[in-house]
Amino acid sequence: ALREIKSRYVEPMSDQELTDIAIRAMAGRDRYSAYLPPAEYKTMRAENEGAFTGLGLRYEPQGEHVRITDTVPGSPAERAGLRAGDLIRAVDQQAVDGQEMATVKQLLSGPLGAAVSLTVSRDGAPAPFDVSVTREEIKVPSVKHAALGAVGYIQIMRFDRQTYSGVSTALRSLRERAGPELRGFVLDLRHNPGGLVNASVKVADAFLEQGTILTAKGRDPDANRTYTARAGDEAGGLPVVVLVNGKSASAAEILTGALKDHRRAVVIGTRTFGKGIIQSIIPFDGGSALKLTTARYFTPSGHSIHEVGIAPDETVAMDDAKPAPFPPNAAVDQPLARALSILTAGPASRPQRVSLGAR
Repeated sequence: ALREIKSRYVEPMSDQELTDIAIRAMAGRDRYSAYLPPAEYKTMRAENEGAFTGLGLRYEPQGEHVRITDTVPGSPAERAGLRAGDLIRAVDQQAVDGQEMATVKQLLSGPLGAAVSLTVSRDGAPAPFDVSVTREEIKVPSVKHAALGAVGYIQIMRFDRQTYSGVSTALRSLRERAGPELRGFVLDLRHNPGGLVNASVKVADAFLEQGTILTAKGRDPDANRTYTARAGDEAGGLPVVVLVNGKSASAAEILTGALKDHRRAVVIGTRTFGKGIIQSIIPFDGGSALKLTTARYFTPSGHSIHEVGIAPDETVAMDDAKPAPFPPNAAVDQPLARALSILTAGPASRPQRVSLGAR
């Protein structure tokens, strides 16, 4: 087959191109394994550090258009005057209406220090206009926190190398601010797609005094590992409520499962996504890498949550197609309102568990 493709395909194909195609096919055993060309691997490493090169805007499809949903504070996009609700009509004069999001992402991506021209439509503006934005290194914190009365609220958007320090800082700040009046913490993991396993384990350790956090099992002996909590509860033993939904996945489920199985937290929301497998990154010469599923993980009580998810202790559903705004508003956020009522009313109001683990 290789010989026929090299000699007969309508366009010439290099050995490197054929190799990349072959690796992609072999890595496609499941939807989480993938071959990462150098540019994608570089982007992934930057995201794991909590930083990336870009414009500092978030966007989503809206019909045939691409709508800006948010800009990162202090980012080039914000300084250029872009704002939520703007429609991106073209990137460097190339129309994006009707394009796939992967194509739009590729158009917006580029080297550090390079300028890009966005053609934007805005409600109230008489016609589309151009905005020039220069790509910079964007640092986006994965953790935000706020005091909601006598309750500390901590929102974790993803798990990267900055997440544990962000949670630790949030716990310390909220405890110092509220003092003895603090009733507990809400950990908001809704819409958290996961990230680094070690980051999730460290956050779980921050709330646990002892016990297993995670057990990983794979064919490769190096994939077999048990993560255990060390003494020292940074939350001071105060009650915890975890908020989850169907988009809480992977590392977010590791944290949820550990706190739930150890009865350290009450879980409120809807069933989680159900990604109970771990990928290892295997770098190659030339800057590319293989992201390969190498292990399944199990919660402390021995449950595999893969393609099952974790059921909350109490189901409280809401229309949460988008992440909760920050700071959150309990008046329109039913799961958050329930979490606050549990923490402020005391132990008698907390749901009773009938068993441990994913159900």
